[in-house]
Amino acid sequence: MSGPGGSRARGPELHGVPLVSYAEDLPIARSNRRHAFGTRLGGQAAITVPDLRGVPAAVVAGAGITVLPRYLRLAEPASGALVPLPAPEDPPINTSYLSRRPGSPDDPHVTLVRERLLRAAPTW
Repeated sequence: MSGPGGSRARGPELHGVPLVSYAEDLPIARSNRRHAFGTRLGGQAAITVPDLRGVPAAVVAGAGITVLPRYLRLAEPASGALVPLPAPEDPPINTSYLSRRPGSPDDPHVTLVRERLLRAAPTW
């Protein structure tokens, strides 16, 4: 999607638009910009909300714009307050790891988490 002064190849220009993030260095927005447009996102967060779940609330309240993980976008009611931009055909990959200490006995809780993650993963 193109914004004023932007192009699909370079990405939308965001100068002067307040960016809302859970961290000053905009890790999710930077990763998304690099993946979607192949360019680097300059600047810092105008507003930092220390809990990622609070970011959508700040944006809905008019604090600025943000890039959210899919699970947070889906959690927002269909009020139209958050408007998704067209997603790239191949979304960025965020890798999480579940690990256990080598040589330790199997922890039934870790095993349960692993099984549930493996069942849910195809829907991501």
